[in-house]
Order: sequence, then structure tokens, then C-alpha cells
Amino acid sequence: MTLTLCPRLAAIAELVPPGRAIADIGTDHALLPTALVLRGQVPRALACDRAAGPLACARATARRHDVAARVLLRQGEGLAPVRSGEVDTVVVAGMGPDTLLGILADHLGLVRGLGRVILQANFGVEAVRRWLAAHGLDLVDERLVEDRGRFYTALAAAPRARRFTPFHGWDAASWALGPYVLRRGGPTLRRFLTDELGRLARAAAGLERGAAPDPSRARALAERRALLTAALVKATALSHPGPA
Repeated sequence: MTLTLCPRLAAIAELVPPGRAIADIGTDHALLPTALVLRGQVPRALACDRAAGPLACARATARRHDVAARVLLRQGEGLAPVRSGEVDTVVVAGMGPDTLLGILADHLGLVRGLGRVILQANFGVEAVRRWLAAHGLDLVDERLVEDRGRFYTALAAAPRARRFTPFHGWDAASWALGPYVLRRGGPTLRRFLTDELGRLARAAAGLERGAAPDPSRARALAERRALLTAALVKATALSHPGPA
């Protein structure tokens, strides 16, 4: 029996290292850990949530797919249900950046002892990248995906093991959009940039129609549009490199 994941969860699954136990924080229906165990990508998983209701759904998922012995349920806030050394990889996904980063900050010692942490904030991804840089975690991979008309970026990070980090020397586009996302390019990135530019154009038009437009807001919108336009030009050039 297999379990098909939605594009958002499938992108997260691509970042999970094979052969290592994981903990899925805020697991809800436990679709991600169940799928990873079913396909043999991980030997076992902790499915953690703070509420009894989602864990009841998680239990039903694990039983339905006959993996209840390898998908273990834990109730508690954030990373509190996870013991040090129990898993190699932690996934924190499907929430706002403040909640996500609060979970990491509350258990920073445990996080720094992991092999990998995989994060997917529903918005504010640049803030997540900057938090990682400030707290001893290096970005090692990313996935940008479109799911039911929305775009999501999943980040993979690892405890810093080098004196000089890959964050050093990043430009504004790398912070905002992600160095791995930019390097990978592709149609999803182009659709995302086009969608964002349209949204910014509408915001700028609405601002101009106002009785007293905020100059600082207008300037911020213009700077963001310039950054995204330049990224779209580069992404388009990568997809059409021209004759060798």
C-alpha cells in the first residue's frame, strides 16, 4: 500500500535523508511520517502534535496503513515530546514563521544536535533563513513548490560545522528567494515570480489610489518589484540559454 502526498508534503519528503528516524512536529493526520515509513525512506517516525484531535487522526492514518508500530504518536508542545538523540531529522511545517521559529528557539540545544531540520513556513521564508544564519544552522537545500494555487518553500538546514558559512556574501535575492531555489530555476520559480510581481503591481496601484500614499511603503514595493523582476529575467535566461 502506498500513500500519495500533496505537492507541499512531497517537497518536504524530498529533503528527508534516507535511513534515519524523524520527528514530524504538528503532524496533524501524520500523512508525511506514514508515507516515509511506507516507502522505506525512514525506519521509524515520531508523529507529534499538541492536541488530542489531530493525534486521533494520526492514529487512524497509521493503523489504516499498518505502520502503527513504526509511527509513534506523542502529544506535547513543539519539540517537547522529542528526547535528545532519539531522531536524526525533525520536520516543522505548515505554520507561520513566528510559531515555527518559536518552536526551534525553545529547544535550540536539541536542534543543534540533529543531523537535519526541515522547515516549511506558510509565509515569511526570508525571516526563517535569517534566523538560521543567526543561530548556528546552515541552509543545505530548498524546494519551491506550487500546491493548490499557493507557493511554498521547504528549507533543509544542518548544524554549522564550518567556520565560514554559505550565508556569507548572500545578495538580497538569495535571502528573499533562496540560493538553491534560484540556482535550480525552472517553471515553478518563474510562475512564482510572475505571480508575486502581479500581486505587487496591484498593491502599488491600490496605494496610489489612496488619499495619502505612504512614501516608505511605495519605496518598499518598488524595491521588491525590482528584485523580483531581476530574478525573473535571470530565471528566464536560464531556461533559454541560447546557442552554445
